[in-house]
Amino acid sequence: MSEDLIPVTWIKQYHFCPRIVYFISVPGATERTTESMLEGREKHRREDMMEKKRKTLTGDRKTKVERRWTKLHVSSDRLGLVGTVDEVVEIDGELAVVEMKHSEPPKKPPKHHLYQAVAYTMLAEEALARPVRKIIFVYMPSGKKFTVDVTDAMRKHVMWTVRRIRRIESESFIPPYRPRRACQGCGWAWICRKV
Repeated sequence: MSEDLIPVTWIKQYHFCPRIVYFISVPGATERTTESMLEGREKHRREDMMEKKRKTLTGDRKTKVERRWTKLHVSSDRLGLVGTVDEVVEIDGELAVVEMKHSEPPKKPPKHHLYQAVAYTMLAEEALARPVRKIIFVYMPSGKKFTVDVTDAMRKHVMWTVRRIRRIESESFIPPYRPRRACQGCGWAWICRKV
């Protein structure tokens, strides 16, 4: 395995705010840990424990899971990525990546959730040597689900993102500051406004 693989979480960070990737990869800064982050980690851990015991998807009795892979750690020199896929399930003979999110359900999965999950499908395909054509997003605690078909355009966009991240790393390129609502309460605000 190559040392310079990009963690899939950086795909998520890039699409949330590309400056975060700069802060992580160039000066090696760390995000301020918030109380809500700690709560989210604990909820995720509890949900993982319950999910492993289920024969259905997140307790939905209609969706029978034939097979389940949890915490699938995968690295790929070909993709330039490394990550741990929370869960891959087989339903009706087809594989899907399941992404549990501990936040209020949006109208549709935001792009930072989407492209992180697409990267995970690409890694899962390589690890399991089978196509993964769907992502199932589950927003807890409401349980609201979104099923998204993975397209070739989405896969290409993940690889475009990898190239952008490589540029940030290799050139110490800092993306411009673009204030948004999400900047309030961001765990990177301590450094972002100084650069």
